[in-house]
Order: sequence, then structure tokens, then C-alpha cells
Amino acid sequence: MRIGRLGAGILFGLLAPGLAGPTVAQVAPRLTGATVVAELEAAGHELSVRAASLPHSGLGTVSERLAGMADTLRKMLGGDAGKPIDTLGAGAKASAYRAHAMAQRTQAFLDASKGCLDADAGAMADALASSVAQLAAVSGPAKLPPVIDGVETVDHRPLFVLRDGGKEMTFALVGANLLDAQCEDPVVTATDAQGKPQGIQPSVTGVSPNRIEVKLGGGQLQSGSYVLHVVPKHKAFLVGCTAQPEAVAVVQVAPPVRVSVGYTLTATCRAGRDADRAMPAITGTLPDFTGGGAVVQQIDVPGCDDPVSYAISAKATFGDGHAVSVGPISQTASAGITTGLPGGLSLSWDPSVRQLFLRPGANGCRGVY
Repeated sequence: MRIGRLGAGILFGLLAPGLAGPTVAQVAPRLTGATVVAELEAAGHELSVRAASLPHSGLGTVSERLAGMADTLRKMLGGDAGKPIDTLGAGAKASAYRAHAMAQRTQAFLDASKGCLDADAGAMADALASSVAQLAAVSGPAKLPPVIDGVETVDHRPLFVLRDGGKEMTFALVGANLLDAQCEDPVVTATDAQGKPQGIQPSVTGVSPNRIEVKLGGGQLQSGSYVLHVVPKHKAFLVGCTAQPEAVAVVQVAPPVRVSVGYTLTATCRAGRDADRAMPAITGTLPDFTGGGAVVQQIDVPGCDDPVSYAISAKATFGDGHAVSVGPISQTASAGITTGLPGGLSLSWDPSVRQLFLRPGANGCRGVY
């Protein structure tokens, strides 16, 4: 049978998408027990590597706990490891959901803590350790296990540490099975790590099965673990809405990290047709950086109306006592000077306005609110 040009074109158009290459999956595969075990093992391994750079953080202990959870879950699942976790019995399903949450929270920590100051990374590690400990302590089977995979800001950035600044804060708990629309909203309460109620309690501003947004009113938060307990309800035939096992999430409350920067600025000025003269060095200290916006210092350079170049050096001292020096760095008077400091900070000299800036970088520490 002969196919005309029009028919051949239509046939080619129908076949062409498949000829272009393998189809890319648009839906993620269902989560299985074996996948959760692999997640735990991978997260625990990465965490053990990160522990070397934060030896006093307890990350090594968390890594061991994840490995132990992976082994326990593997034995619990047995021959059912390859099945989707939603098809498992209530006890195994709940354990798999909580293990998945541990792996997710650990991966979020590994991603968000890169480039942080040691004090910030340490506080984030404390939040992770408390999160894993609280999740491990939760027990009880459930047909639809409620679980919190992570905490994030309203613009979807991972959140581990709240600054104790006394300001109003809004953030979200994200997970699964946090709301049954046939029942009332879940109850959300906050305690410290020992279970004592916090003085400032969250109020729920929005809720869906996968997300609960909460607001904390202004006021000083108690330093340490801020543990959020969520008790959703599920409606079942004949028994109505009944409380489910609680879901938990932890953020750490910590004071702002302080960074003090001392600087030395030297201007070279035109002193004649063939001569330049270095002016006396100007030294000073910037106002302390505490994690907010840029710190700015105006610097006058007396006796130099025609600058040729500037050189700047600086010493940054962090809250834990360690210090880092940079410079001297020189540039012509028409060009700015910018240098990086640990924790994603940048120090910049703008000769056009004669101001020195200390700023948090766009790729600096995340996970701190």
C-alpha cells in the first residue's frame, strides 16, 4: 500500500516524539522501603564526612543513629522492602515515613549548612540532632501516618535556626497527612527538648495535608530547641475523627552571630607631576555584624584630593574567638575593592563615596532566619 506525502507527513508527526529519544518521566516513582533505607544510608554517610569539619557538633552520633535506623527498617521490612510504603502494614508504614523524614531533614541540613560560620553550622547541627532524636522517639502505627519532612520559610527556604531577636516570625512545617479535611485543624504546640511548654506558642495561619503555616508573636524566645508537636485527626468509619500519632519538628533558637572587623586603609595620592605619596594609614573598626543587612562605615581621607590608588587590609574576629586576616589588596582609585570572608561575608570599599561595606553574600549561610 502506497502512502501519499500528506499521509506520510501525518504518520511521521505521530511517530516523531518517540523517535526523538526516550520519554522523560513526569511523575516520580512511588516511595518504597528499599528507597528509604538507601536514603538513610546515603544521608548518614554524607553526614559522617561533614562531621569532620564540625568535631564538637555531635553529627557523628546522628550519622550512627541514621545507620542504625536503616538497619532496623531493613530487618522490619524483610521481603516487603521493594513494595511502596503506602501498601505496607500500619506499623511498618509509619516507621518508613518517619525514616524518610529523617533522611529528608538530613539532606536539607547538608545542603543549607554549606558556607556557614562555625557558630551557625553548629546551631543547625543541634537542630538536626534534636530533630532526629525526636523523630526516633515517636511511635505508633497509623493508616495515614502524619510526618513532618522539614521546616521552611514562607518563600520555601530550609529553616533550622531562629534568631532570638524578639521579632514576629512566620514559617511552615511541610510533610504528609497533616490534615484530614473532614476533621478540625490539627493542634500545634511548642515545647523545649525536655517537653516543657515554651512561653511563646505558635498560632496556625494556614493548613493543608502537606503544609502547616504558623506564626510566632514578637517576644524573646528561650535559647535551645524549639520543638513543634502536631497532632492531626483522621476520620474513620463509625468512630469519627480520632487523634493520630503526633508529628514533630525542631528548630534551634540561637542568639545572633557577631562578627567584628578591624580595617586599615591606605591612600596613595598624587603629589606632583612625577611623584605619588602614600598617606598615613587610617585604622578603625566596623560596627559589629549580627546577621542582618549590610554594615557601613564612612571613611574620610584627609589631605588627598587626587587619589591614585587605595589599599585595604582587614581582620575579622568571630564570636567563637577565631580570626581571619585579608589583604592588603590594592586597586586604582577609580575601582572598588571587594574580598570574601568566611561564612559568605564580603568586605567592599567603594572609593566613589568613600564607604566600607560588610555584607552577607547571596551564597552565604542558609537555614538561619
